[in-house]
Amino acid sequence: STLIKILTRFYDPSKGKVLVSGMDIKKIGHRSYQSKFAVLFQDFEDYSFSARESIGYGDVKRVNNLEEIKEAAKRVGIDDFIEILPLKYENPLSPHFFKGVQLSGGQWQRVGIARTLFRKKAEILILDEPTSNVDPEAEEKIFNELLAISSSKILIFVSQRFSTVRRADRIMVIDKGRVVEEGTHQSLMQQKGQYSRLFSLQAKGYK
Repeated sequence: STLIKILTRFYDPSKGKVLVSGMDIKKIGHRSYQSKFAVLFQDFEDYSFSARESIGYGDVKRVNNLEEIKEAAKRVGIDDFIEILPLKYENPLSPHFFKGVQLSGGQWQRVGIARTLFRKKAEILILDEPTSNVDPEAEEKIFNELLAISSSKILIFVSQRFSTVRRADRIMVIDKGRVVEEGTHQSLMQQKGQYSRLFSLQAKGYK
């Protein structure tokens, strides 16, 4: 999470530099640089607003574009739930308001991912433990959508679930703030290192 915040310039490193194509990101306009990203942090905000606003705030200028908000919601499987609410997409996502509802952790996670996907102009999608509160079947569906959507983008996700990690084109194993292994799932398994050990340990629990 800290590395993501440094990459996206929420933090500036106290030592060293972050380079993009050889350029120090501090030399790139702050607003211009951050506009390239759509990020869902592990501790993302649960807005006590309507479902439309909670997703639409991914791109405030398009917050009234209900058609595309619905499209993002459908991609992560939260549209059906929103449609049965008394006020549908205008329904508050907080029990403190009239007809408001309390969402589960998994439902909030879907809303958060939909908010990220709604930020269409972003070239880099970053998701930190994006499906930690959803069941395996829902996780599979969400990641299939993410992979389809990000075919023309860079998708970075942080996860300890190897069922999703193994699908990445490039995996980096981070230990104590350092990249200790890097490669595809197949190449890392052949190395018989930390990734291979942890993958086998997690897989053992499913046998």
